[in-house]
Amino acid sequence: MRGSCRSTGARPYDAAVSLGIEPPSPVPAPARPGSGRRWFQVVVVVVALAGLTWFVVAEWDQIRQALDLIRDVRWDWLAVGVVTSVLSIVLFAAVRDALLGAGGAHMGLGTATAASFASGAIAASVPAGGAIATAYMVQRYRDAGADAGLAGWTTVATGVVAPSVLVFMTLTGFAVAGEGSASVILPSAVAVLLLGGFFVVSRRPQVLHRPTERLVWGWHRLRRRTDRDSGSVATRFVDEFGAVRAGPWRWASVWALQLLSWAGEFVALVAAVLAVGGTVPWTSVLAIYGTCQLAGALPLIPGGAGQVEAALVIGLTAAGMDASTALATSLIFRLVSHWLVVPIGWVAFALLRRRPHPAG
Repeated sequence: MRGSCRSTGARPYDAAVSLGIEPPSPVPAPARPGSGRRWFQVVVVVVALAGLTWFVVAEWDQIRQALDLIRDVRWDWLAVGVVTSVLSIVLFAAVRDALLGAGGAHMGLGTATAASFASGAIAASVPAGGAIATAYMVQRYRDAGADAGLAGWTTVATGVVAPSVLVFMTLTGFAVAGEGSASVILPSAVAVLLLGGFFVVSRRPQVLHRPTERLVWGWHRLRRRTDRDSGSVATRFVDEFGAVRAGPWRWASVWALQLLSWAGEFVALVAAVLAVGGTVPWTSVLAIYGTCQLAGALPLIPGGAGQVEAALVIGLTAAGMDASTALATSLIFRLVSHWLVVPIGWVAFALLRRRPHPAG
């Protein structure tokens, strides 16, 4: 669930919503992706299903042994995995609320947690879930009293902090394992660019004016409202975005909370290994965790379904674990950290919809 709860891919619809431009219907629906992207996703899903079918046929004995291990699961360790996974999302919600507080708005930990569960369920369950989940969180920020600039700033800051901390943890894991870290060179470069770009834009928000104005103009044209002044909307957004300032103590608390959030899910992975009677590969388990989470962040299949499991099995077997135990571990881990959390998210979504929204 972590990759989905923390999904922050910026798309035109998300940015438009963050500017406070209401969608034409009461139910947000992102713009349809291009046909090329749709066909690419279809091909990816078909290939994944074909690969899964081949794996089931070729490795049926290993799968049967893994199912036997799951049947005899240690319920105490399974409970630990569930609790730490939920705690991980609560801590991530605290990150969001702390960032929102930089502009003087607050959701409260309870509301932020419910919204984080709900956005994660959306990201994992519906087509174009990442985009819709991002727009959903932006609207929750607006409901909490954030202006368009603060909502956009919080969205971008969250999308910078979460992957940056994950890359740091992964690099630490490779250092502990005493192995090369070539697999995280690209994510590390992306994290550095995200951090640098975010702080540059935060200090010089005027660079956002032209792309924001073009975005607003396109949105108004799409809705046939050509009489609207795109320039004034862009100016207001840039001013609000640039007015947000987070002090060093706030940044320190955000980084610490994000580290604890990822650590909670890391503990869930360790608990999954112990739940199926496996031996934890302590020297390499942190690197394996970080790598599988980075693999799940690739926007190929909703929720990273199959991507995280495959990366986990490969990493654990490379660390010396037998294939059946590695497969059982990956299934248990995804169960407690992703699939069991999805129904909680939809319950939270329904409860938040029943709350009255602030006027105006």
